[in-house]
Amino acid sequence: MTDHSDNPHRSAATSRPNAGDPHTGWLVLTALSIIGFVALTLVVKAGMLVAFDHSVLASVHEEIPHTSFWDVISASANIPLIVIGLGFVGWLFVTGRRREALLALILMGVITGGSELTKLFVAERRPSGNGDGIPGVPGAYPSGHELEVLSILGMVTIRFWRSSFARWARVAFAGLVTIEVILVGIARLVLDEHWPADVLAGFLGGFVVLGLYAWFTRPGGWADRPPAHEPTRPSAQPAEGAVDRKAA
Repeated sequence: MTDHSDNPHRSAATSRPNAGDPHTGWLVLTALSIIGFVALTLVVKAGMLVAFDHSVLASVHEEIPHTSFWDVISASANIPLIVIGLGFVGWLFVTGRRREALLALILMGVITGGSELTKLFVAERRPSGNGDGIPGVPGAYPSGHELEVLSILGMVTIRFWRSSFARWARVAFAGLVTIEVILVGIARLVLDEHWPADVLAGFLGGFVVLGLYAWFTRPGGWADRPPAHEPTRPSAQPAEGAVDRKAA
């Protein structure tokens, strides 16, 4: 799988962001998501969304029955997701994208640590009263399942989108990931493990991660496989008029 951005003859100017750079949209997404996440966190901490959360969650329970399907969907964003994430990092490393592998690993660590610290700060109880068998994770806000499924599968999707696979395959893959992300959010509500605001916070946190990942791995970015873009040095050519000693 090759990267459309792997062009050794690209001008160095592509590494300098400017107002017309289409990739600056990722920075905008990151900034807006951070602002939204911080604002939502403070609002939830202040208890201003209690009525909203209860009302929406009650509606979800009325419309969507709890079946084994939702248990499977929720479980897919736990251990399987860890395997996918670590496998993705390993694949990036062995294929020479070592900076990108380091970036992905750091971001995965940040979402895990950041999620736990936020849970401690907000100290919100889950609708079910405690965690779903996860030791040491009693807090509800934000939804770690939603945060991680969007972050990890989102990074994989960005890398796949930039590959040389047919466009229909890339669109189909992105569509499947989108469906999985949405279903995981619904599953966490159906299983009574999260409030709607928790899931929304997971979305916002995931978009922060995707914005940073896409920005640093953009063509010319810090994690854009630097060795693959180093210009090749021209081979030494004999000066005009020089005498070939062997020929002599």
